[in-house]
Amino acid sequence: MASLASQISFLLLFLLFATTFNKSVGTSNRLMRCNENDQRLLLIFKQGVVDPRNQLSSWLMKKIAVCGREFTATTLLEEWLHHIAMLPSLSELHLRECRLRDFPSLDYINFTSLEVLDLSTNYNMMNSKLPDSFFNITNHIYHLALRDCNFHGQLPKALLNLRNLKHLDLGGNILKGSIQDWLGQYERLQYLDISDNLFYGVIPSSLGNISSLFNLDLSNNQFSGNLPETLGQLHNLNYLGIGGNSWVGVLSEKNFSNFSNLTSLDLSSTSFELDIDTKWVPPFQLERLRLRNTSIGPNVPAWLYTQRSLRHLDISRSGISTTDADIFWSFVVGIEGVDISNNLISDDISNVTLSANTSYFYASHNSLRGSLFSFLCQLESNGESKLLELNLQYNHLSGILPDCWANQKQLRYLSLGSNKLTGMLNWTYLDHLILEQNKFSGSLPNPVVQHLSVIMLRANQFMGNIPLQFCNISHLTILDLAENKLSGYIPYCLYNIMPPDSMVLWDNDEIIKIFTKGRELDYQLERVAYRTSSIIDLSANSLCGEIPKELFSNSQMQSLNLSRNHLTGKIPKEIGGLRLESLDLSYNKLFGEIPSTISNLSSLAWLNLSYNNFMGRIPMGTQIQSFDSWSFVGNPKLCGDPLPKKCNKKEGTHDSKLAKGDEDDGFLKSLYLGMGVGFAVGFSGVCGSLFLIRAWRHKFFRWFDHLNDQLYVAFTLWFKRFG
Repeated sequence: MASLASQISFLLLFLLFATTFNKSVGTSNRLMRCNENDQRLLLIFKQGVVDPRNQLSSWLMKKIAVCGREFTATTLLEEWLHHIAMLPSLSELHLRECRLRDFPSLDYINFTSLEVLDLSTNYNMMNSKLPDSFFNITNHIYHLALRDCNFHGQLPKALLNLRNLKHLDLGGNILKGSIQDWLGQYERLQYLDISDNLFYGVIPSSLGNISSLFNLDLSNNQFSGNLPETLGQLHNLNYLGIGGNSWVGVLSEKNFSNFSNLTSLDLSSTSFELDIDTKWVPPFQLERLRLRNTSIGPNVPAWLYTQRSLRHLDISRSGISTTDADIFWSFVVGIEGVDISNNLISDDISNVTLSANTSYFYASHNSLRGSLFSFLCQLESNGESKLLELNLQYNHLSGILPDCWANQKQLRYLSLGSNKLTGMLNWTYLDHLILEQNKFSGSLPNPVVQHLSVIMLRANQFMGNIPLQFCNISHLTILDLAENKLSGYIPYCLYNIMPPDSMVLWDNDEIIKIFTKGRELDYQLERVAYRTSSIIDLSANSLCGEIPKELFSNSQMQSLNLSRNHLTGKIPKEIGGLRLESLDLSYNKLFGEIPSTISNLSSLAWLNLSYNNFMGRIPMGTQIQSFDSWSFVGNPKLCGDPLPKKCNKKEGTHDSKLAKGDEDDGFLKSLYLGMGVGFAVGFSGVCGSLFLIRAWRHKFFRWFDHLNDQLYVAFTLWFKRFG
């Protein structure tokens, strides 16, 4: 019972404290000081609570963690910090994603017990430097995270005031300058991350004195020179990241001889010359290895096969052309995540079976041969597949795409473009489907999912209509069905296609090719993931009928290509409401005037209306006249700039009447509306006056009676004379 009573008392105390704290630092913008009476009452209440486990030894807050979305103004945050400064036992302060515009001034606050401070992911601090005064707030801090805050300038030496630092994360900023020797004076530092900045110069040898380091990330800066030999003294390292710099010199097995605890190594995009003994057996077992964009080829390094704990391997763009097929493939298919893309591997993978534990496998831009039946289907017998991403585009794979891939319920990204695959197509649970430049045939299947964001089926042999079910894919960003044998009408409901507010961000820099602005452009997958506009390409098919005007109600459309079809009718005037950057309607049977609203497309960078049956004057507008004449050639009845054919008076008059039709209609409607309103107001004014003013009403009826008598006499005389 005593235990139950203590728990109830503790719960009541917590609720009372939560209520009190909510009044002082709640979600409202009005901040208040802690009520002293509430504090006194809490202490009195605490004294009467049975607390056998001493759970209430201190009711003061030890940790504050907020998402920060309330604190969009720095002044509001500083007022709040003033408030929490009355909590002398505060040991942790987490203000991640606060959208701060400037670095908060903390020098006036007595954080006597603060040990952890995290201000990461405050991208708005574009004009902030690391002030010296900040590093005087307390010397108890051992965990400082200022990642992704857009800090600039050099590292201040005042950082040394935080002598107890164990964790320092300054990655993802705009810090620059060279690294000074004093950084090696931290005797307790275990985690150091200064990656993704603009640091340059050589690494001081004193960094090797921090023997307590288990994480060192120097990647993606502008460091040069040789790697200090003293780094080999860091025998406690678990992670070493030095990729993405401009190192020179030779790396041999001696550089890694003391790294027995190493589990993660990143040497990607470095210029080291690797001189490693083929019989070398590393003292470590890695879980992650990145050798991307290095010169480890043409053979796979023999020491790589000793790493049996690997979960993630990236040896893309490394010049590998020769493999021991049996050893190599049995090794890589057992790894959770693999990227061997952009090499010169030409093996036949017909008998290779992907492991059920593989989550992503990238092998694009090689010369792989064979079928995919064993690769995709046999893994089902090994248990439930965890495959999320598969990219084998730009190889020489052939044969029928097996149906079993449609049963991969976890699969979200499938790219098999630019191969020689055949067969019918079924849908799965994908986000990205990239199968362009193959030999798939038959009708387009009805999509049964709504979360597809990229469909690229260009240059196949699909035929028949575009299913109306495509309109149900409401978050589609790229729809590319060009260069097939599709027929029928363009579904009017394609205007439903809108890019999502957010998309899955794939953690790789894989390139996909998108046809827009008259040419093939390379897009990194990350860029596609951030797209806020849609691309539709239905060109080079046999589509007929008119362009549905509903299609132009998609205000997010960036690129539209309907060229090389059999489309008829006029360009809907609704086109002017788009934000198009690229429009291609060439080689169709469109006719009539080019609508004047096309001049509203102020962002248009590519326009091709050539080889249709357009007539009249090309609409005037700075944007339209900036294009070359080839954008309009093949329309014999079209005239005006930028074509060399000038409009004659008849064409100009006729064209002016038509080109200004929308404007004239609007003017006439406004005129008639104004006349109607004016008449109604005047009539109402006269009638209202007669109704309300008695004298006016009597005069009006006397005048009306007199007019009536005159008309009666005149009519009578006329009737007697001529009747």
